Amino acid sequence: MIEEQAQVVDIKGDQLVLQAQTKSACGSCSANKGCGTSVLSKVVGRKFTHFQAKNDVDANIGDTVIVGISEDALLKGSTMIYIVPVLMMLFFALMAEYLITPVHNHDLIVAVCALSGLAAGSLLARGYFHRRSRSQMYSPVVLRKIIEHGKL
Repeated sequence: MIEEQAQVVDIKGDQLVLQAQTKSACGSCSANKGCGTSVLSKVVGRKFTHFQAKNDVDANIGDTVIVGISEDALLKGSTMIYIVPVLMMLFFALMAEYLITPVHNHDLIVAVCALSGLAAGSLLARGYFHRRSRSQMYSPVVLRKIIEHGKL
C-alpha cells in the first residue's frame, strides 16, 4: 500500500474531499541547483490535488489523514496512462510506414498517423478508467487520522 498525507477540505455525504500537496523529487537530486525542472518547480510553486475518499475514520474538515492506494492499482494505472498511448503511437507509425507507398509527403503522413495513434491510445486509456470509475481498485482509501483539527 502506498500512503500519503492529505487534509480534509470538505465533506459530501459519506465522502471526504481531500487535498494533497503534489510533490517533486527535486529535493533529493544531486543536480538540484543546476536543473531546469527544479527552477521551474520553484517558479510554479506548490500545487495541490483534490480527490474524494470514503470517510471510514470519522474525519472532520481540517483533519489530516493518511490515504493509501494499492501498488497493483498504481502499476496498472501507470501502464495504461503512459505505456498504452506510446505503444499505439508506435504501432500506427509503423503500420503507416509499412502500408503507405512512398509519396511526396510520406514522412508527414507517418507523423500524422503517429499522432493519431497517440490520441487513440489516450482515448483508450480514458475509456478504461471511465469504465472502472466505480471500481474500488483505483479508489484511495482513508487509512487513519493523524491530526485532528483543533487538537495537538
